[in-house]
Amino acid sequence: MGTRLSVFFTKLECAVLGVFCLFGVQSAFAANPLTTDFYSADAAALVHNDSLFIFAGHDEQGPQGNNNKAFIMNDWHVLVTDDMEHYHDYGAVLSVKTFKWANASAFAGHCEYRNGKFYWYVAVHHGTIKENGSEGFAIGVAVADHPSGPWKDAIGQALITDNTPNDVKLNIDPAIFYDGDDIWMYWGSWNAGRRVKLKENMIELAGTPEDIKIKDFFEAPWMHYFRGNYYFSYASGYPSTTNYSMAPSLNGPWTQKGVINDKMDNSETNHQAIFKYLGHWYFMYHGANSPGGWTYRRSVNIDYLYYDRDGLIQKIKHTDGVDPVNNALIEEGGYRLTVSHSNLALEDKDGIVVQQVADEKNEAQLWVLANGDSARYYTLKNFATGRYYCPSKTLLDTVTTKSTPCEIRIENASKEKGYYLFADYDSDYLGDVLNISKDVGMPVITWVRTGTDNQKVQFTKAELPKVEPPTDSGNGGTTGIAHGSRGFMDALNAPALQQVRYDASARVIRLAVDASWALLDVNGVVVRRGYGREIQVRSVHSGMYFVRTVLTTAKVLVR
Repeated sequence: MGTRLSVFFTKLECAVLGVFCLFGVQSAFAANPLTTDFYSADAAALVHNDSLFIFAGHDEQGPQGNNNKAFIMNDWHVLVTDDMEHYHDYGAVLSVKTFKWANASAFAGHCEYRNGKFYWYVAVHHGTIKENGSEGFAIGVAVADHPSGPWKDAIGQALITDNTPNDVKLNIDPAIFYDGDDIWMYWGSWNAGRRVKLKENMIELAGTPEDIKIKDFFEAPWMHYFRGNYYFSYASGYPSTTNYSMAPSLNGPWTQKGVINDKMDNSETNHQAIFKYLGHWYFMYHGANSPGGWTYRRSVNIDYLYYDRDGLIQKIKHTDGVDPVNNALIEEGGYRLTVSHSNLALEDKDGIVVQQVADEKNEAQLWVLANGDSARYYTLKNFATGRYYCPSKTLLDTVTTKSTPCEIRIENASKEKGYYLFADYDSDYLGDVLNISKDVGMPVITWVRTGTDNQKVQFTKAELPKVEPPTDSGNGGTTGIAHGSRGFMDALNAPALQQVRYDASARVIRLAVDASWALLDVNGVVVRRGYGREIQVRSVHSGMYFVRTVLTTAKVLVR
């Protein structure tokens, strides 16, 4: 089974706690299935503190034969990753034996975080309660301070049994969904599904179970929310496909949308989980794709999930695995941005963000990244124009630059291919080079995330040119003076600076000759840079500015 740490902290937890952590004891499972160390199934996902925790069942049945067509499942494992490549397995942290009232069958579960605790809802055979015609399953709740455990029975008895009013004959597959302050639990099988509201303490029912009125539902309910709609996914038929329905409210009306995951080879079930993790939507499921796998020896896989412009889920494409990601925060500083599919640079050209041939001397291709007000939100300011990358939240709109800051969410799309620049993180809208074109001058637009390389931008560190407001030494030379000093202001008022003129009607600053120039604000921050004898200032705010050339620095009031 490999080495296991008794306690494992994520990188973020180590930083917060100020403790030394060992990250070397983990496995690299970069491909599907996630692990071949054990047969895994019925996995649920929980994103917590920028780490992804996976709660999986454990298939212990032997090789395929004629007399062993049954699930043997006695415990559950928890795995964790922060890069979708290296997964640490905490081992079998929860078992049927945790519940004194249960006697067998560690079936599917779902874990959620609430009130500083982790609550894990699981289906097991009840030791004493079984009605005629039912299979005697019940739903229990375990609680822990951390996904690695230790876990204990949160109630001391089952939350749902055959004695629960309006239960189903097979009480399995619990799934939790938060809708504002409401906490809902969904479960069911054999074409009968239920939902019930839970109390804030997570271990008591707040009402009577209600029917789930979805015609093609079989089992494995899962609920998520996206772009103003509720998405209810589930297993349909047996052997099962994964289907889904949509509704504007948890109460419906539900519209069936069809199959998103086909029947699996050599596995009658596929039991899905749908979740968002740091800018990616993922679809987790099980199949029989490990060596020796079959219906009762399954393995968990993860592939990408995409929506179209209308919010419909696209058919899942099975792959060898998703790309590893780097979820570290990006350092502030200067960068050159290159689109992954074309290897062309992003440039601010007349207020529009376009791809151009990369030129290290072109400062319109140099961007300054700064932290925003919230983690993973940033501003991107063009060094040459002083304008900010500001995408529209409307699909097909061109990405423009503006004089006022715009915060955007930036997430790593792939360690190899770069980053997504989100226009609307919640809606999955981001920057996209139009038509996947490699043509020079093609603009960046806002589009839905498709995972194609024309949406992935590579950040290359670049040194920012230093521009210091000079003094006039009287012989054509310059020396740097602190922006707030009296010498700096005296230099700006020197007679030699009268070579610069401002045309208020045209909002143009005119120089006597062609020259390299920089436009600075009163704090000495470069607003624009360029070459020529005219400086367009239509897009800058009114106020005092300074123009620097090789020999001259002049004060200009822009109105």
